[in-house]
Amino acid sequence: MSLRLETETHVGASAEAVWSRLADWAGQSDWIPMTTVTVLTDRREGLGVRASALSGIQLGRLPLGLLDRFVVTGWTPPGDGAGELEVLHLGPYFTGPGVFRVEPTGPRSSSVSCTEVFDLPGGRPVEAAASLMLPIMRAGLRRSLRSLGRLVEAEAS
Repeated sequence: MSLRLETETHVGASAEAVWSRLADWAGQSDWIPMTTVTVLTDRREGLGVRASALSGIQLGRLPLGLLDRFVVTGWTPPGDGAGELEVLHLGPYFTGPGVFRVEPTGPRSSSVSCTEVFDLPGGRPVEAAASLMLPIMRAGLRRSLRSLGRLVEAEAS
């Protein structure tokens, strides 16, 4: 089963400022609640970066929450046009592509959108649970993008 999440928000800051915060993996904990991102490669930006995100809490060496491992498969910073940051989720709980798009809408304004397509294992029980969780997941993604926007706007002022 595939689960598709999409949301978009407008930000009162340049696309470059939004991109800078979006691509700061460790800083994502500032705008994604209860999430810690750890870069697993020497390189911190660009194609091929591998990272893991734990949404939940860490009790010593034991992670309690949802672990998401991913690799950056597309990296086009905004310049004269939109920027796109693409990842491939590698599991263990879900796989599939994700795309962040940052589009300038003015000299000090931009639009940031996110599309995630998750492939979930587990058959009908997982499909039923995922269908119930979809509105909550969509609201959480929307809230995170709005938090990113507020953070970038505060830094730009």
